[in-house]
Amino acid sequence: MDITTNQQRKTSKGRQKIEIMKVEKINSRYVTFSKRKNGIFRKATELSTLCGADVAVILFSEHGKVFSFGNPDVDEVLDRYIAEIEEIDNNCNLLESSSSSSATETEQEQEYKKSLNRLAEMKKAVDVIRNETDRKNNGEFWWNLPIHNKEKEELEGYKESLEELKKNVLTKIDEMASHNASGETRIINQFIEGQNDGLEAGFNFEY
Repeated sequence: MDITTNQQRKTSKGRQKIEIMKVEKINSRYVTFSKRKNGIFRKATELSTLCGADVAVILFSEHGKVFSFGNPDVDEVLDRYIAEIEEIDNNCNLLESSSSSSATETEQEQEYKKSLNRLAEMKKAVDVIRNETDRKNNGEFWWNLPIHNKEKEELEGYKESLEELKKNVLTKIDEMASHNASGETRIINQFIEGQNDGLEAGFNFEY
């Protein structure tokens, strides 16, 4: 074995941890945001498909633009989440009213209250997102909204969303066509079998 090669292998530092820092170039930052956003949405889709989980992901861009993904639907998942928050909040109020005022709060109770406060803040954020989205869309489908005032990162995400929508529509059309074709084939086969049965019954000779 070559000694020089062996020494070079020993001096290798191996895989180095890459420091996560904000991308300075604006164009590169747009591209990075778009790619990472789609990656997160893709992972959320995989999680939902593989594990049967209901997923909602909400992202705000650097300029405050909101992007969301949900399966089966963002609003449905958020409604369930908010309902859970309200139930926990009601249980907490019952717990507080029944507890003694002289009792000292345990560390667990303090952490529980902190969690409730965080959940309440998230609930407010969800309401803001939903109201802002409804205000901007005015009840229209997102693909019918004007795009002349959108920024580059939004247009890139818009294009990718349209491509994804087109792919999903084509996939659904293929599935429906395949299903209809199999149904038609089944009907034809049943018809042929029925005709064959009739022929066999009509020409049943005894030997």
